[in-house]
Amino acid sequence: MKAEPVYETPLLLGWATQYLERNRVAKPRLNAELLLAHCTGRSRVHLYAYPDEPVPKGQREAFALAVRRRALREPLQYIVGSKGFRYLDLVVDRRVFIPRPETEMLVERAVQLIGAARGHPVVVDVGTGSGCIALSVCRECPAAVVHATDICGRALEVARENARRLSLEGCLALHGGDLLHALPGSLSGRCDFILSNPPYIRESDYMGLPPEVREHEPYRSLMAGPTGCEVHLRLMEQAPSWLSPGGRLLMEAGEDQLDFLLMRARHMGYPEAEVFPDLNGRPRIIEMRWG
Repeated sequence: MKAEPVYETPLLLGWATQYLERNRVAKPRLNAELLLAHCTGRSRVHLYAYPDEPVPKGQREAFALAVRRRALREPLQYIVGSKGFRYLDLVVDRRVFIPRPETEMLVERAVQLIGAARGHPVVVDVGTGSGCIALSVCRECPAAVVHATDICGRALEVARENARRLSLEGCLALHGGDLLHALPGSLSGRCDFILSNPPYIRESDYMGLPPEVREHEPYRSLMAGPTGCEVHLRLMEQAPSWLSPGGRLLMEAGEDQLDFLLMRARHMGYPEAEVFPDLNGRPRIIEMRWG
């Protein structure tokens, strides 16, 4: 009986790296390592510490399928089904936008403000998607009363699943509907912090997006309209009816949109508006105070 060939880590990684590189996938070696780690249940450290350890047939087949999906430019996070965000490991799939590192800075600023607030501040995450912002606040600011909205019921399913997996379902109230209109009327004038990473891609920029984004992530989570600021402006108009005196609205935006949003904030009567940078030092977050 002929022995089955032994497929070890270096051989599999070499094949996958070359295949992904030919298909113009960025960082092909890293992608290959992460996919093999996912399919084998081994850490990347384990893969290199024990390179001669055979990979069983079923895991090889799963790895080959995952590599081919990645070569078709499906996002790595959708293939492995998860994305790390601050202190959380979140389930993600095609129902939700993949959380980005820039949004971690929005949460960082929000956590600073919420942590300094007295009592039990009311926090609202608008357009929650996977729940990354709301659940981070739940985890890092346990005194906060956290609500989250999304117009997409399928996205709320993912947020609810993440809350359950993280044992935070008792800390988060989810509401389906458009922006702040999804909230119960009892919260009007009582929200201390409204947070959002709204869609801010211009329609004219859509075809220039990477295939991973354009062909796989939810269109509604990406596209705002001709200027990219349409959702920001709607939220800025709605927020004063919901914010408590001195309440704050924090939003992520494109670097080239922030001057316009600052001007509009002053025109709308926000007494304070300030911009904060992302991890790369580029303007990314706008914070406004009402009343």
